[in-house]
Amino acid sequence: MAVPTWVCRATGPEGDFLRAAGIDNRWVTSSGYMNCVSASGKFLGGRASTQVLDEFAKLPDTERRPGAIEVRDLQASQMAIPSPPIGGLVLKVHARFLHRNDKGELRHAKTTDFSLMRDKPEIQQRWQLFLQPNTEYMWLTKTEWKSLIPPRPVIGEKMTVVPAVAERMARFHLTPQRATTSEGHIIHKRSIKIAQLSLVVEEVSPQRLTMQLLGFIHWGSEYDAAKAITPDGPLDQGFETPLYGRLEFDRRKQTFTRFDIVAPGHIWGRWGDANRKSMYVERAGRTPFGFAFELASGNSPSNRIPPGGNGNYVTESTDYFSRTE
Repeated sequence: MAVPTWVCRATGPEGDFLRAAGIDNRWVTSSGYMNCVSASGKFLGGRASTQVLDEFAKLPDTERRPGAIEVRDLQASQMAIPSPPIGGLVLKVHARFLHRNDKGELRHAKTTDFSLMRDKPEIQQRWQLFLQPNTEYMWLTKTEWKSLIPPRPVIGEKMTVVPAVAERMARFHLTPQRATTSEGHIIHKRSIKIAQLSLVVEEVSPQRLTMQLLGFIHWGSEYDAAKAITPDGPLDQGFETPLYGRLEFDRRKQTFTRFDIVAPGHIWGRWGDANRKSMYVERAGRTPFGFAFELASGNSPSNRIPPGGNGNYVTESTDYFSRTE
């Protein structure tokens, strides 16, 4: 399981389990550190390896055989990491750096597209993995997804999506920093310039409702080519994107069967690190960056990972579920 650092300090069964295994004294971050622990709570080693298997083999049979250790389900009040809202909807969010070639055609970005690492092979190797698509999850409450369904749909009917959903996309999910680690960089409400989503009914039958989603989001600075330079340029970060999507709803089962959205956006300005210095993935000008949303189907444990991979993002202090209930 993926464990944010703060869970090691949390009260309750999850924190107790990690502390008993000594995980609170080890690196637990988004940087790829890994530790192996038995179901009985014994520390076995770092990344999965033959050495870890050897340590597991040393455990008594009462701790190794299938079903020997009963792992009980936790009550909601005991969970340090929250689960998706009851009856809610989970969307899988994909993010990726893009690049335009000399003909203006889009392609996946490569390390050599970034001037700050172009002449640094060791840095390119370190960042290569971060240029691959990154995935996280967005949550909608039952009230929110039900608000997307017109009570008496008519072809051509247009409706505005509740502002809280558009704002959540802008603040928590349409942020390019999420492509590097999934966590961090929640956009402040004051930075939101535009966050609008609307739906247009395209098809209506007793069985199915199909809608087109349109929208636009802009947060951060206004683009200024003269200031969008690197490294350490004077322009704060900004991002904007149109949104295009198609939603399909099974009217008999009362459930969404399709929830596809693409956001072909552009990013500019300073990718500041903790010291406000430019990050290696910063590029001069206004450069492409893409997001895609889809319905997270099935009961895979990964589909229950909190937004940003961190349960602390879904709290009253971050206002993730603002003005929804």
